[in-house]
Amino acid sequence: MPCEETIEEIQERYLVVNEHASSYTWKTVANKPLDMDGTLDDNQILDETERFEELGIPEDEWYIPPILIYFDDDLTEA
Repeated sequence: MPCEETIEEIQERYLVVNEHASSYTWKTVANKPLDMDGTLDDNQILDETERFEELGIPEDEWYIPPILIYFDDDLTEA
C-alpha cells in the first residue's frame, strides 16, 4: 500500500516507467522536497478517503494530493 511505503520505495516502482526517476526531485504542492525515507503520511500527504466518505462527498470530487516530480539536469557529462 502506498501509504505504508517510503517515497524512495515508490520511486523504485516508478523506475519501471522512467529509468531516470532517481534524477528527479520529488516535492509537495507547497514546493517542499519530500523526505525520501518517509512515508506519504510522514510527508503530510494524507489519505482522507474515510473523511470524504463520512462527509458523503462523491468519489469523483475527492481531492487527491499530487507529488510533483522535477527533473534535475544531472545526466549531462561535464
